[in-house]
Amino acid sequence: MMKIKEILQNLRPIRLIGLIGLMGLVGCSHDEVIDDSEMNKTAITFASGLQEETEVTRASALEDVLTNKTFTVYAYKNDGYEDSSNPVNYTSYQKVMPGFVVNWVANSAYTTTSNTNDWDYVGQAADQTIKYWDWESKAYRFFAYALGNAATPAPVNVVGGGVDDNASEVTYTTTVDASTDASIDAAPYFSRLWFSTGNLVDYPTRQFGKPVQLEFLKPMARVRFLFTFVDGLLFGREELRMPEFKPLTPGNKIATGGTVTVSYPLKGTETVESWSTTPTTYIEKFDIDYYEAPDPAVTPADALPTTYPNTTEKWYTVLPAENQGPFIVSVQVVTEEVKTAIIPAEYMSWKAGYEYTYKFKITANGGITIDVIQVAINDWSNRKTSAHTVYNW
Repeated sequence: MMKIKEILQNLRPIRLIGLIGLMGLVGCSHDEVIDDSEMNKTAITFASGLQEETEVTRASALEDVLTNKTFTVYAYKNDGYEDSSNPVNYTSYQKVMPGFVVNWVANSAYTTTSNTNDWDYVGQAADQTIKYWDWESKAYRFFAYALGNAATPAPVNVVGGGVDDNASEVTYTTTVDASTDASIDAAPYFSRLWFSTGNLVDYPTRQFGKPVQLEFLKPMARVRFLFTFVDGLLFGREELRMPEFKPLTPGNKIATGGTVTVSYPLKGTETVESWSTTPTTYIEKFDIDYYEAPDPAVTPADALPTTYPNTTEKWYTVLPAENQGPFIVSVQVVTEEVKTAIIPAEYMSWKAGYEYTYKFKITANGGITIDVIQVAINDWSNRKTSAHTVYNW
C-alpha cells in the first residue's frame, strides 16, 4: 500500500497549490488570482531574517543589521532518491543558483516578478536570470552567506557543488576573531540550510512557491556566568572575590578565534548543516562574572571594597564548541575559603548563534550550587535576547 507521505508528495505540485492559492504561497496580501496555467511559472523569491527568537516571534531582519544589504545564495534541487531508504537517500541534484547575489532595496517589492520582499537577484550580477520552482523536484536546498560590517569584512571561502564535480556538499569557511567588537562585526553571517520536499505536513513553513525565508546567524556564541543569592543573606555581589569559570581538565582552554567551517549537504541522508572549528587563539578562563552596576543610592561607591570589579554586564564571545569536557566554577566569599561547583560536560557545548547563561547560587553557608542554565537565541543586531531556561538543577 502506498504510504500517506508518498501520496502527499504526489499531490504536492498542483493540488496543494490550488487549495492555498498562489498569493498565499508567495506570502503577499494582494488579492490577485493566478489561473492554473500560470502555476508552473512561479518564480523563486527570497525573504531573510536573523535566527528567530521563538517559533512565532521573528528577530530583526537581515537588512536591518547589514551595512551592505546583500547576500550570496546557493540553490540546488534533488532530482533522484532511493525510494525505499529511511531516512531518504538523495542520490543526485541539479544546480539552480551557483552563488547568486541578492540585493535589498527598500519599497521595491512587487516591482519585478522575482521580488516579493524587497530582495531581488535577477540582473544583480552577470548571468543571473529568473528561476522558477520545479514542481517535479524531490527536494530543494538553499543556503547563503552575507559579509559582515567592516571596511574589510572577513572573507568567505566556498568549496564544492560545482557544475561537474558531483560534490556531496558545499562548505563555507571563514576566520573568526571574537576578541573585539570590531572583529565580531566583521565576521560574516551564515544561513541555516533551507531544506524541503514541499510536503505540507513535513514542512509547513517551507513550501515550494513561497518566498524562501533564510535564517542567518553569526558563526560564534556568547557565554556569561553570574551569581545569585539565597533569600535572607546579609551580603551580595560586593562580597565575592576571585570568580572563575573554566575547563576542569588541566590544559583545556576556551577558543576565541580560529577557522569556522559550515558544511551544507547536497545529497545523501543529511538535511541540516554541520559545523566544525579549528581554534587558534584561546583564553584560560572566564574571570569576570555578569552583574549589574550597584545602585549608588543603596551602595555608595566609597562603600565598595577596592577589589570590586568595574566591568558590568560581561559577556564572552567564543567559537562554537563541542566535547569540551566539564567546567568548574569557583569563588571566594569575603574571608571564607574558595568554594567550587562542577558543571557536567553535557551542558558545555556551545552552538553558533546562541547565548548561554550559567547561574550559580550562593548558599547560606557560603557554598555554591548550580542554580539554573539558560540558553537563548542571539539577536546580533542589538546583542540582547530573552532567555529560555532549559535545565533546572
